Amino acid sequence: MTSRAERRHPELEQRCAWCHAIPGLPCTNGHGDRREKPHPGRKDAWIRAHFCCPDCGAPAEGGLCMTGPQPMTEGVHRARAQAAEAAYEAAVEAASSDVDGRPR
Repeated sequence: MTSRAERRHPELEQRCAWCHAIPGLPCTNGHGDRREKPHPGRKDAWIRAHFCCPDCGAPAEGGLCMTGPQPMTEGVHRARAQAAEAAYEAAVEAASSDVDGRPR
């Protein structure tokens, strides 16, 4: 059984730079149809907004990862993405632990 928490992507709280979906609404494709998953850049924006980078020390709240003296224009360091994924999985587990029929 898939819980509501598992179906909701946390990056939906960020505005999508690709399709311009406002916070809380899903991303859309070029035809205006709802996408199953958010655009990758929206997930990166969520990661930058909530997680510091252990590789380069970029701060949360929008800090860009750095590669040498230059900021990364796309994406985030793998360690930062992994920290975000671990936090997301823990939050989903905590939010869905009370769902009937879900193994504990």
